[in-house]
Amino acid sequence: MRAMIVDDEPLMIRKFVRLTEGMADLNVVGQFEDAQDALEYAKNNPIEVAFLDVEIPGINGIDLARELKKIRNNMIIVFITAYDEYIRDSNEIGADYYIIKPYTKQVLEIMMEKLRLLAERQHKDIYIQMFGRFLVKKNGKPVQLTGKAKEILALVVSRRGKEISNEEIYSTLWEDRPYSNACMSVYYNALRRLKNALRKEDIQDILVPTPRGQTVNTELFDCDYYAWQDKNMDTRDSFEGEFLSEYSWGEYMLANILNEEWGK
Repeated sequence: MRAMIVDDEPLMIRKFVRLTEGMADLNVVGQFEDAQDALEYAKNNPIEVAFLDVEIPGINGIDLARELKKIRNNMIIVFITAYDEYIRDSNEIGADYYIIKPYTKQVLEIMMEKLRLLAERQHKDIYIQMFGRFLVKKNGKPVQLTGKAKEILALVVSRRGKEISNEEIYSTLWEDRPYSNACMSVYYNALRRLKNALRKEDIQDILVPTPRGQTVNTELFDCDYYAWQDKNMDTRDSFEGEFLSEYSWGEYMLANILNEEWGK
């Protein structure tokens, strides 16, 4: 888990880093004495866990947590403070853990056990990869999708919950063929194969038919492209310059992604 700590006392930051050094799954990538600096960092870097002191100058820890949640709504928030009077406030914003100073390495180890469970629960059973080649996984295992059936799903997923008409799907995937009701039968055959493949894996609910076309239920799966858009990327989601590399229509979206990457 990529983490940052915010505390206006440098000694407390050093103590935390020292006690957590070597703990599995925790990588403290940001150390800040100023809340605004921490907020700016979180806007441009994937942070999964924030360890926050409460009484810090400027934006206090409670308000900082609220702002961090706007950037990444599933960011794990842990308050580390010398006062227990803020527990109620921390509960109101949905903080995940609360540690009272002074603390020991054992206290942090117990905390990490809970944070690992929280992190695991945040990841959905279905994961869709769009960086590189298109891939759908269920519980870590690839779902068998092939040909145009697979490409249909890739195109629909790329719209992130927005409806795409059946005619546009056909025109995009069979761009060398004229559009007609008779020709649409090849599309509907591929769509049927896709639905059967998803039903076989019991994940048919991710594809949602509409009166005019198709969409996806984005609540049912994680996706590297969506995480990149939200600046919520973790170790699964790294972008290495390729996007839906097997599909020609993906080149247009790749150009936009690269423009944003270069503009950072």
